[in-house]
Amino acid sequence: MGVWGKWVKHAKYIYNIQDFNPEQTMAIGYSKNKLIMHLMMGLDKFSCRKSDLIITVGRDLAQTIDKRFKNKRTPKTIFINNWIDEKAIYPLEKGNEEVEKFKKSYNLQNKFIFMYSGNIGLYYDLENIFKVIEKIKPGTKASDNREVVFVFIGEGTVLEKIKKYKKEKNMDNVIFIPYQDKKELIYSLNSADVHWCVNAKGIKGVSCPSKYYGIAAVGKPILGVLEENTEVRLLIEETKGGLVSTSGDYDSLKEDIDWFINNADNKELKDMGKRSREYLESNLTKDISINKYKEEILNL
Repeated sequence: MGVWGKWVKHAKYIYNIQDFNPEQTMAIGYSKNKLIMHLMMGLDKFSCRKSDLIITVGRDLAQTIDKRFKNKRTPKTIFINNWIDEKAIYPLEKGNEEVEKFKKSYNLQNKFIFMYSGNIGLYYDLENIFKVIEKIKPGTKASDNREVVFVFIGEGTVLEKIKKYKKEKNMDNVIFIPYQDKKELIYSLNSADVHWCVNAKGIKGVSCPSKYYGIAAVGKPILGVLEENTEVRLLIEETKGGLVSTSGDYDSLKEDIDWFINNADNKELKDMGKRSREYLESNLTKDISINKYKEEILNL
């Protein structure tokens, strides 16, 4: 459609890529039909070639364009991070009335909360991550004597599978919550002590988990499960905003979970979140990213 619009309107054509397909489909083995994959790749490369500018949302995604074209006649490509409205999503003081109300609704008072908030879909390896969570037995106490719970907010294609797994394994420390209204997001995100930010193995350079921006906005520490040199992993490592293990390295993931549990009363958790928020305010705000788009559009 972008190419068609360029031809019909004699316009400049900017191709904004949030996720790469068919690479995303191939990464999780969703389709093994080589003919369809080849056709999809050909069509998308055609769209890339005809663009005046490609904008991606991560350094690793920009590298995917180089790989597609093997560094030969690569279309002009830049990356501009996604953003969040830092004035709408921000840290709330401990004991905030609305946050406590949210916790009370789901029996989360006085709990040490690991939270996953977002799409519960195919690209996050949640079925295997649940096998790691299973090792943290119900009733486990964090170092500040709060009971450890794992909260999953959202819906998606994997939800019923992990609900079934929870039931079969008697994982009473796992709680499922429906998607929250946008106006309630600030309260649900602030209710967590640690936030998951994960992608499955093979997603490097293909997709960027935008949930990072909400986590950074509320100033919470991050439990990352991400491949090396992916955009969000780089952001977490550069800001020292949390702990990150490599997708598929379940032993390291267990160690990171244990660290958070054993350091629940450690000031470093608060500092992790603070560093993420400070970086977001300086680099990842709505105005900063939109101004980058404006500059690139006007320079065409």
